[in-house]
Amino acid sequence: MDDNIVIEKAIKRIAEAYCFDIGTVRNAIYESKDSLDLKKMVSEGIFCFRGPNNEIRYDNASICLSNKILANTDVAKVLLPEICARIRHWDKEDINVLFADMKKAISIMELNPDDFPGFDSCGLDINSLPSEKIPLDIEAKHRIWAMDKKNMCLVGIDANKIMHVDDIRKLPDQANIS
Repeated sequence: MDDNIVIEKAIKRIAEAYCFDIGTVRNAIYESKDSLDLKKMVSEGIFCFRGPNNEIRYDNASICLSNKILANTDVAKVLLPEICARIRHWDKEDINVLFADMKKAISIMELNPDDFPGFDSCGLDINSLPSEKIPLDIEAKHRIWAMDKKNMCLVGIDANKIMHVDDIRKLPDQANIS
């Protein structure tokens, strides 16, 4: 197994999955306070190097390594604030973009629960997400976290569903969508 192939695939995987340029990911890794020993991390995850051919083996090993990299607090301290900044400055065009960035932030927080117990740990007030003005007639129907310019809303107790304003209007007051 060529460690460098696994490392490069892991860096590229993180950049693509979290919408960063490769340079940002490299900087987070190589300029962290405690330098990551990526070759050692690859060797510790040798059990991930399996599959029917080398391409799949390297992909599987890069998945394991990318999770180890993201579980590093110093790396998370660089990448998570950038994701939270994207959330804070969301342009309100497409609710799916906001939802995707929230899921990305949560995935990093879940890998670092002691350092990032919630959105407030990256300076984000989940109760004050950017949003178009939410119509008063739907506020009583459901918990609405944000709405985009196409009237699509992020809803649910855990901000885990997307619904159109017209579909929310059809719900009884205080419907429970979780």
